[in-house]
Amino acid sequence: MKLSVSTICCADWKFEDIYASAKDLGYKGIEIRKLDDIFYAPRMRPFLPASVDATAEKLRNAGIEVSLLASSAVIGKPGLADEAAAEISDYAALAKKLGAGYIRVLAGSRPDDNDFDLTLAKKTLEMMCSAVEGSGADLLIETNSVFSDTSMLKELLDDIGCEQLGALWDINYPFRYFDETPSLTVETLGEYIRFVHLKDSVEKDNRIEYRLMGHGDLPVSDSLKALKRMGYDGYLSFEWVPKWSSELVEPGIVMAQYASFMQREMKKL
Repeated sequence: MKLSVSTICCADWKFEDIYASAKDLGYKGIEIRKLDDIFYAPRMRPFLPASVDATAEKLRNAGIEVSLLASSAVIGKPGLADEAAAEISDYAALAKKLGAGYIRVLAGSRPDDNDFDLTLAKKTLEMMCSAVEGSGADLLIETNSVFSDTSMLKELLDDIGCEQLGALWDINYPFRYFDETPSLTVETLGEYIRFVHLKDSVEKDNRIEYRLMGHGDLPVSDSLKALKRMGYDGYLSFEWVPKWSSELVEPGIVMAQYASFMQREMKKL
């Protein structure tokens, strides 16, 4: 398993500083989610048509991969299907230029999302699967919102039957919202799991509060052991939004802490 970091951790940094720092800290990949105030990767300055080839070469020379393009495309929401499919088409073109293997898609904002339309989600995913053909990238549905219930996600993935469709396991949500143990999640999704989001948290006053790795009570160690048992050798990607902590907001510190913590944990496996 190898480490990745999301650009949302340090979105105000210059892109060159992000991947240089990541390399120095032992990361192998960068997840593209936000740069400056832009969330749409094809419109970020390093990935504009005039810049993207040079950016890809710089990353190759640095030995850093674009581990994932984290789109904001949403499936299953009425009125958004065409917009979501068009977004994935743009992301697929960018993924091909960057050699990125994965594109993230979402399913709303909360596990109790009453607007989610499963039939619409299936139709949208079928359009998206067509859009990524030939790009070299897989579409990954994050275990968030309604898919915090991973049995529901597995049923959808089985029904679609698209080889380029899989799961992005964010360990926070199935555990917090559906009391899923890591072993149960891995047993349910199995080889659909192609990418992992990691962060730590606690539940306080019926709210989730995010913490530095090892300072929360998420079953991080058990998650790594479950992934090891299934033979997972992909990315463990760190998400950190500075507003999550009023005490420690310096991106370089949280990036270093995650890398150090995870390197110790992986040595125990």
